Amino acid sequence: MKTKAWDCVIVGAGPAGLSAAVYMGRFRRSTLVLDCQDGRWSYGQVNDNYLGFPRGVSARRLHALGRAQAERFGVTFQDTQVTGIAESAGGYRIEFRGGQAQARTVIWAAGVRDRWPAFPGVRRLVGRHLFWCIVCDGWRTLGRSVLLLGNTDRDVGTALQFLTYTRDLTFVLEPGRKLKARCWQKLDAAGIPVRHGRVKKVRASAERIERVVLDDGAELRPDYIFSLYGSHPRTELLRALPVALTRFGQVRIDDKNRTNLPTFFAAGDVTDRYGHQVATAVHEGATAALGANHVLYPSSQRV
Repeated sequence: MKTKAWDCVIVGAGPAGLSAAVYMGRFRRSTLVLDCQDGRWSYGQVNDNYLGFPRGVSARRLHALGRAQAERFGVTFQDTQVTGIAESAGGYRIEFRGGQAQARTVIWAAGVRDRWPAFPGVRRLVGRHLFWCIVCDGWRTLGRSVLLLGNTDRDVGTALQFLTYTRDLTFVLEPGRKLKARCWQKLDAAGIPVRHGRVKKVRASAERIERVVLDDGAELRPDYIFSLYGSHPRTELLRALPVALTRFGQVRIDDKNRTNLPTFFAAGDVTDRYGHQVATAVHEGATAALGANHVLYPSSQRV
């Protein structure tokens, strides 16, 4: 069977990928979006800082709206996992579970894999009782009790920033992890207690956390848990291409969301930009689509 050729294949269907898809559809480019169905949008948390939704919008609802909007302009979606990518004549060959596609341009918006604490049932708490981003969800902790899970000096910085919202904070440092002396001093000065250990289990109802048990048997009863462990960009497959990555594995892009390859673009949390928010992801997706559309113009449409 002949592999279908697309003007653009977008990998990822978070806010960045969907924003790019809407633009590419309206540019009348044949566009395929490969949606792995397990990006951050799938957590289901409510986003309260995205413009235009005064009562907030769930990540899943925003995903559904964006997908329907792109489909309105003729974009094709396939729910699948990408398994490989390689350069080929006229563009790129993208392999995925169930098939492959040929693309003249690619927009890589695959997002990240978050690092979560390793206790049973952790995934079901994400977006309800367990969060990761102070910018997105710090506001919800106003006057609440918060358990912060972190292992680095940078995590201490985030812990100190939570004082903007609440003083009822506990920092949990895993065994064997070390902090600089000045970090210990700042935590002490701020009155933030530090516990050593790992979360062993969490008991929670739909409404609240009832109990957090550490591996030493200690029991805590916070209102929220924040994992400050960070994330990994989904760029493993890009190592088969000469795409420039940072030492952290993020895709290097310019101000037009172009990589070092003229027909390969990237957008969203997977890039080396600082402000990884829904709003910035939407902007990056639109910018990447503008760039991809431009390189697709034939010479007859250029002066």
